[in-house]
Amino acid sequence: MRFGIVGCGWIAERDHIPAMLKAAGVDIVAAADPSPGRAQLAGAIAGLDPSACYTDHRALLDRADVDIISVATPPSTRTGIVMDAAAAGKHVICEKPLALTLAEADQMIAACEQAGVTLAVYHNYLYYYEHRLTSRLIADGTIGEVVATEICGLGSQPWLGAEQYRPGWRYDPRIAGGGVVMDIGVHAYYLTELFHSGPAESVIARMRFGSSGADDHAYCTLAMRGGGTGLVNIAWGEGSARFEIDGTDGYISYIYDEGAGYFGAPVRAVRVAASGKPTEIHLVPPGRTQFTPELFEDLVRTVSGDAASFASFGRHGRRTLEIAHAAYQSTADQRPVALPITDGQPIYHDGTAGMLLARAVTARAS
Repeated sequence: MRFGIVGCGWIAERDHIPAMLKAAGVDIVAAADPSPGRAQLAGAIAGLDPSACYTDHRALLDRADVDIISVATPPSTRTGIVMDAAAAGKHVICEKPLALTLAEADQMIAACEQAGVTLAVYHNYLYYYEHRLTSRLIADGTIGEVVATEICGLGSQPWLGAEQYRPGWRYDPRIAGGGVVMDIGVHAYYLTELFHSGPAESVIARMRFGSSGADDHAYCTLAMRGGGTGLVNIAWGEGSARFEIDGTDGYISYIYDEGAGYFGAPVRAVRVAASGKPTEIHLVPPGRTQFTPELFEDLVRTVSGDAASFASFGRHGRRTLEIAHAAYQSTADQRPVALPITDGQPIYHDGTAGMLLARAVTARAS
């Protein structure tokens, strides 16, 4: 399948393209980025002729040899690009978060459905060895019924981004839609729902905000259908990583290197303590990368109709955005927020940028 790269920042340069080059059935044929030199840099990594590198994604979409585009531009730009791709009849895989608002996400999903093209989302942590192992152990009943999950990463730091664009754009709610929750919280939300027997029904959250208005600390409790609890505690700050699943008959916990501050950091081993049995330690194979060739191979097989092995699509990206927005609304209202969020609620159309920028103005005034 022939890929066009739209958005040639650090994640494309360091992760997407290297994984694609190792994936069977993937052929990168073009790249586009409006920032000076970025498309050419990505093209050089992918082995493209300079003539296949563009400053306008629409020129890339005009190519007949592009089957699917990989969108890794800042969140504020993704809706327009995906809508253009759908109109051009191109499949899409898009970085998270899918959009700035749920209204935009629904427009993107509807446009792709009407055009008969796939809208997939990079929920790449689903491909990590430790999460796949844990899913199997839970399905096998190893720790009984899942009662609670805790995902903690208090020592994360955001990527500043390529110097040719706007380093630090993740601190700007108008571009990123939020701070640490939109950056890494969305990963924690889909993993929380992965390990519970039912989805989140409500969210209560408290956040700390920086001078730009973006959240840099977030402490979230998800009430899961069936009575379970999902704890998600994350920060752009100083702290440790923790990942634990507690069940009625045991628990599973991840072992990180000393000093690891992010739950997405490489896991060294998975500890399994089942009632009445010796503790087991499952070593995680070394050398994990953020994006695996298998992700792209599954995507190609699924889009081609050969298999249904890829598991994260537009509706899944919308779901993580919905949980994130419920967390922001809960912080603003100082109360739990029920899911789903409906189109009658202001945050559905407005997103979070307005409330976050208001905090920035208040911070500057004080």
